[in-house]
Amino acid sequence: MNNKSNKKREFYVFVVSDSTGETAEKVARAAISQFSIPEIHLKRFLLIDSDLKLREIITEASDKNALVIFTLVKDDLRNIMLQESVEKGITSIDIIGPVLNSIANILHLSPERKPGLIHRVNDEYFKRIDALEYAVKHDDGQRIDEISEADALILGVSRTSKTPLCLFLAQRGFKAANIPVIDAQSIDEAVYNIPKGKIFGLTSDPLRISNLRKERLKRMGLSLSQDYVSKESIEKELAHSIAIYSKLNAYVIDTTEKSIEEVAADIISRINNK
Repeated sequence: MNNKSNKKREFYVFVVSDSTGETAEKVARAAISQFSIPEIHLKRFLLIDSDLKLREIITEASDKNALVIFTLVKDDLRNIMLQESVEKGITSIDIIGPVLNSIANILHLSPERKPGLIHRVNDEYFKRIDALEYAVKHDDGQRIDEISEADALILGVSRTSKTPLCLFLAQRGFKAANIPVIDAQSIDEAVYNIPKGKIFGLTSDPLRISNLRKERLKRMGLSLSQDYVSKESIEKELAHSIAIYSKLNAYVIDTTEKSIEEVAADIISRINNK
């Protein structure tokens, strides 16, 4: 088939799981994002617990020439998927099976093969819930008298991704509070009592911050304020923030070309190694 017809053809990806399908869907979406194909259809088949349901999905996948990405921890269901995929000429990818087998071989143990164990309520779950609640309550300088409880204190001028970063850290179980650095205003004295290993100062390219601020004002239906969006004003804010970071012995992170995940990974590494 030539390239032109490939571009026009609809492409189906089936996500099949005996649990929530989160793992398989994330892998599927990550792979799909690398291709500029407009007619990609992602279908989810979750909580599959019987041979009959699975065979119906396999038949539909065959009819639509779909790629199947699956996480099936039960041997019988996984074997059906693998065997019938071969018989029907379906391309299927087993996400969790090879990993389970490798761990079992190394540890000389058998996996429980119970779907959804990763989502069991445990101490880590409650730790993340507490951290999320903490991040929300201590966003944008709120409850500054409680910041000593934070695993990480994030400082930065407007639009340096303080809040998204704190929420991401919370999802990893770390309590994070954030405080805005505003114009030439001083930082609350309570911050100077926080151990320097917990304080992280964010900075970014002035033009990037300016563009983000303009977009924010547009979404809010507000008129542009030059004091807020001009490159010169932002450069002054950043210089003021760097001076504060220096006084606090904060670890400075330039977020210009880094994703939230990368910044969070840097912070988590420093928290764990302090």
